[in-house]
Amino acid sequence: MSQRERFLAILVGVLVLGVGGFYFMNQYFDAVKHRDRQIDTLAKRLRNEQVKETKAKKALSRLDTYQKHALPESIRASQAFYQDRLRETLEANGFSNVSVKPNSFRRAGNHGQHIFNLTGKATLEELVQFTYEFYSFNVLHKFSKLTVLPSKTSDKLDISMDVAVLSVDGANEVPNPESVRLNQLTHGNVKDYLDKIASRNLFSPANKPPLFTSNTSADAELGNSFQYRVSASDPDKDDKVSFYLGENPPAGLELSESGSLKWTPSELGEFKVTIEARDSRTPAKSTTQELVINVKDPPPPEEPSVSPPSFDEAKYTFLTGTVTVGGQPRAWLNNRPKNRQLRLAPGETFTIGTLKGKVVDVRDREVVIEIEGDLRLLSIGQPLADALPMGPS
Repeated sequence: MSQRERFLAILVGVLVLGVGGFYFMNQYFDAVKHRDRQIDTLAKRLRNEQVKETKAKKALSRLDTYQKHALPESIRASQAFYQDRLRETLEANGFSNVSVKPNSFRRAGNHGQHIFNLTGKATLEELVQFTYEFYSFNVLHKFSKLTVLPSKTSDKLDISMDVAVLSVDGANEVPNPESVRLNQLTHGNVKDYLDKIASRNLFSPANKPPLFTSNTSADAELGNSFQYRVSASDPDKDDKVSFYLGENPPAGLELSESGSLKWTPSELGEFKVTIEARDSRTPAKSTTQELVINVKDPPPPEEPSVSPPSFDEAKYTFLTGTVTVGGQPRAWLNNRPKNRQLRLAPGETFTIGTLKGKVVDVRDREVVIEIEGDLRLLSIGQPLADALPMGPS
């Protein structure tokens, strides 16, 4: 075999090996992909089965819970137990003229629904207490209809209720009231519900919020006590309005529920106070208003006014004479309202009504007197009130 023939033979062999290898490699990878697809399919089936198993366990758990909180599948046993339970609860909470009747039964799948009709008379407080006890008995029941009307013959309400309760297949015993009882409902104990509901008037018009009648601004003086009356009226005439401060009031500012605002500002400026007016209904309605207080410097103090002396009796007290007795000059003053004669020497003081004075000098037919630090000249026959001012002493 020539060299050329050997070269061609080698080339053909390489090509055959390459084509064969490529074919076998494709077959191998196709087999691997097929196996991977089978593994993915089996894994998905396994996950689906696990999900189904989990759902089945949850469903069985829920079914077990439902069976514990449902009436037994026996219609007669369920109706007898639940009818007695409703009657006892109604009467224990103050209902009168109680009537409890099974109304209908409807089956759907693995459960059935009983409908009971309840009627009776009770106050709103008793209705709230019964409702609280109803939902504390944690079985699969609910109010499907509740009608409350004022009674024409008593102060109690005429109440009618439709109640739906479920019975579940597999539940063979009636629920134990103690084992399924809830100690407290979502919003608290029975007192919490009574506080929120029992004070309402179910038949009154809708509650309206108060309306402010006081101004939205006021002036205050730095360092001086500031008092302000906040006022509001309520469209519902019987509602009482109370007042409360909002967030971040100025330090030291106080507001009573009756609306009396007190404050002694310690700095100048404009201060905004949020005030809430709230009525006495349940639930209450409220309105807020912003009061702007402008704190300014106080005005300068007023100069005291000098009022003329109050003479009263001095209008009817006259200088009747000036005499000298034993070398001592004297002034005679006649107080007519009291029919009294005063004989005063220089330096002597006198009090006539609310007027206090002193004799400074006794002259011929006139006398100089001092009243509240001022000198006055009084002549014979002249009333004391008309003494002429002479200036400071």
